[in-house]
Amino acid sequence: MSVLAVAALLSGCGSSDRPGLDDGSELGDLGTTNDENGAREAARAYLDAWVSGNASIACGLLTPAKARGIGMQFGDGTCQAAVTNLRNRMSESLRETYENAQITEVELYTVDDKPSATVQLSAELEGPLNGKDSFRFLYQAGRWQTVEEPEANR
Repeated sequence: MSVLAVAALLSGCGSSDRPGLDDGSELGDLGTTNDENGAREAARAYLDAWVSGNASIACGLLTPAKARGIGMQFGDGTCQAAVTNLRNRMSESLRETYENAQITEVELYTVDDKPSATVQLSAELEGPLNGKDSFRFLYQAGRWQTVEEPEANR
């Protein structure tokens, strides 16, 4: 049985505690608390959205500029098409790596008076996230949004 099938069985008919794994879920209040838990929640949902193919959540957790850039580079100009295109190229084992990656640390700080965070992962993620093991997030418009693809430790 595939990882996605197991995740679907575990999540049941309702929403799961990892909404990014539910390809029918929406952003709702994901990542809206301006604290470590909010940043952690946004990062987990972003990774899980790549696993399930939930382009709405993946794109909603990108800054608008990043979503436009990805859409232009990898899709038909829309972020959703680009995420779907990139996700369809991912192997099942790569999706499993994304699903199993743990968030090991969240560092909060301020840049230009804007709440920011770095989210450290337990594994480097190949594929669309290009061998990266940490994310940078900004808290803007009431939600944590990633401002770039994850980057490797320096």
